[in-house]
Order: sequence, then C-alpha cells, then structure tokens
Amino acid sequence: MLGSWSIGKKDQHHDDPSQNNQGETASHAAGTPVEYDKAVESLARILRSLGRHAFELDHLSEKAIETVFEQWAMHVLMGAPIPAEEAEIPEPRIRRDWGGLTQFVNGHRQQEKTYVTRNLQDVRNVLWEFTNIVGRAMIEDQETDQQVTNHLAQLRTATEKGSFQEVKLAMFAVVQGINTLIDDRKKRQQQRLKKLGEKLCAVEEELGSARKQMTLDPLTQLFNRGALDLQLERTANVSFFSGTSSCILMVDVDHFKHINDTFGHPAGDAVLQQLVNRLVSTFPRKTDFIARYGGEEFCILLHNAGNELSQRLGERLLHTIRGEEFHYQDNRIPVTVSIGVAELIPGETVASWLERADRALYRAKDSGRDRLCLAMETAEGI
Repeated sequence: MLGSWSIGKKDQHHDDPSQNNQGETASHAAGTPVEYDKAVESLARILRSLGRHAFELDHLSEKAIETVFEQWAMHVLMGAPIPAEEAEIPEPRIRRDWGGLTQFVNGHRQQEKTYVTRNLQDVRNVLWEFTNIVGRAMIEDQETDQQVTNHLAQLRTATEKGSFQEVKLAMFAVVQGINTLIDDRKKRQQQRLKKLGEKLCAVEEELGSARKQMTLDPLTQLFNRGALDLQLERTANVSFFSGTSSCILMVDVDHFKHINDTFGHPAGDAVLQQLVNRLVSTFPRKTDFIARYGGEEFCILLHNAGNELSQRLGERLLHTIRGEEFHYQDNRIPVTVSIGVAELIPGETVASWLERADRALYRAKDSGRDRLCLAMETAEGI
C-alpha cells in the first residue's frame, strides 16, 4: 500500500482556551492568520509537486500516486476528507490530520527509497555480470588461441620431419582439434549471452523508469524524438543480448494536411490528441514505448513482440480508429491512419530498422492508405 492511511494525532479545536492545543489553534497563536494561510498554501504546493514528479512504484502508477498527493493537498487546503475518513460524518469544524500526513509522506519516501535501491542494485548486478563475462571471455579466448598455436606447431613439426602418412594424420588431428575448439567457443559465447540476457530481462522493464527524465512532446504529452532515439538503442541492445524480438510500428495520419486546411489547425491538434488516446489504449504494456516521431507521425516500439503480435495490435488500432469518431467542437472529422511494421533483425542498426519501418509505411500509403504493411526486407536484403 502507498504510505499509511492510519489516523495520527489530529488537531482539535477546544472551547476551553486553557488547554494546550497542538493543532491549528496553536499554529494561529504562533503567527498571524495570513502567515498561517501562506504556510498551508505552500505545503499544498509542495504536495502537488511531489505528486506531479512521482515515478512508478511496484503496482502503483504515476497517475495513482499523483491522485493521492492531490487528495492530501486538498485536505491541507480545505480539510477535505482523506480516503480513511470518507465514511466518517463531517464535523462542523475543519480538522486536519497532520499526523496522518506525516505518516503518508514518510511511508511514500521509504517506498521510493526501497524501489530505487533495489533497481539500482539490479543494474549494478548486470554491469558486474557483463564485466565478469567479458573478463572470462578474454581469458578463455587466450587459452583457445594458445591451443590453436600448439596444434599448428604439431602440424609444422610433422610437415618438416614426418612422412606423408604422418603429415596426413597430423593434419587430420589439427583440423579436428581446431573444429572442437571453435565449437566450444561458440557454446561458451551462447551461454554467456544467455546468462547476460537473463540478467537484462530482469531489469528491462526498468529501462523505461527514466521516462520522467526524458523530454515530452508538449502537444501530445508523448515522448519526443530524442527520447525515442535513446529507447531504440536500449531496446536493440537488450534484444541482442536476450534473444527477444522487438518491432517498430510507424503510424501516420492520412491526409492530415486536408484536415488542417478544412477544419483549421486547432482541429488538427485535437485530432492528434484524440489519436494519442487510441494509441495508449491499444498499447498499454509498461514496456510499450509510444513517441511522436514528428508532425502527424508516431512511432510505437514493442519489446518482446514479433511481426505476428505487432500486426495483430496494428490491425486492432486501425479498427479502433475507424470505429470511434474524431471531433472538434461541433465538427465530426473523418480520420484514418497508415501503419508500417518492421521487426528488428539480429545485428541490425537502429537506422536500418527505422528505415525499413518507414518504407513499409510508405507502401501502406501507396497501396491506398488505412492499412498496415510489413517490412519485406530480410537479413540478406540489408
């Protein structure tokens, strides 16, 4: 649970002025009412700021955390009920639960510290594992190289001093020995990559945890092109080491210039904002990364998803956009989109990946719009 909803010591208003009240009466006694109101307003602003800049915790979304902080801010400002008090009978005088607020903020900060500490340790473990793997690989490869050198020395000795039959047998032994060494090296490399991939998968969801630090597009509140470029590199690296699939979906609004020219640019902005709602509802996973690529073009980055799943989700998006009306003021605006999908090819660069998705998008446009096309290129075609 987020923080603690238990009721701490509440400030009470007493008719008997001789009692030593620890609550709001004491606060007023310590300063003027104006100063007290300013302090309360400042505290509410601090709570709202903490809520706006919160990051996801285990089983708690950023929005849920912001909502709870807003409830506490309203409690501080107006004495509004907090969740634990909603069933209580309102009292004629405002009571503020300063003890409960202290417990809530303290508990939330403890949760944040635990969350960050744990995930930082996960990242440290991955880095240590990577360092160990690279170190062992260098040592093992040096040993393999030495064994190859020994095999070649045996062949050279047999060639210089042995008979034809001895040279033949020595060559056969060297070929067999080197093949065995190469096979062993491949197996070790696969085992290293698998082990490192498992470590990376354990923290792959946390790669998106830095999203709050990335710049958002002001109109759509999606991630901008710079955030997308960074996430593409991260996803490509994770996919390489973990052996998981990743796909890009490029989404472009059809005839967007016509929408702007016919209904006006504010209507075009409204269409983009309403499209964002469809995108977010279609791609709700924590690892799904949605960004505004530029203008009326959007990019969805799906980790641990191949062409089949991505195509199915893309078709669902097309169906949703066709079935839900877009509107601005009293105008109904017909909207369709075209989609290009490209699955990351092992070893492919991010630039090539994006280019293939973009070509698939333009094939969808050229084929009549309001449809999805898969990238046709294979590894051999790059």
